[in-house]
Amino acid sequence: MNQMIGIMSRALDASSLRQKSISNNIANVNTPNFKSTKVSFEEMLQKEVKSQFIGNRSNAKHVLIGETDQIPSPKLEQGNAVFQNSGNGVDLDYEMTKLSENSIWYQSLTYGLNEEFNLLKTAIRAR
Repeated sequence: MNQMIGIMSRALDASSLRQKSISNNIANVNTPNFKSTKVSFEEMLQKEVKSQFIGNRSNAKHVLIGETDQIPSPKLEQGNAVFQNSGNGVDLDYEMTKLSENSIWYQSLTYGLNEEFNLLKTAIRAR
């Protein structure tokens, strides 16, 4: 359960960084030669999970072999696409869509993290 909280916490960090990146992209939509940025996290997390060695279990109750505590950090990347004659690389419709998507994702993560802490509180209170 502690690893789940760590992953969700790092995902919240990624979502927060993504919000800043998208807001910066939107604010610079008319800036000549501005290159948009994006955050990569989910792809790195999937790669980390797939790269783990998981041992074979003869019984579902056995402990997993090969779990890792390495949770990747979100990374900011600069795009190279140009959408305007001024050399600007921001597509406003795309950015607004990503802004809405990120907002829903952040709310979902916050809800899930709150539920994890509620489970911990319930276990501590032994109810």
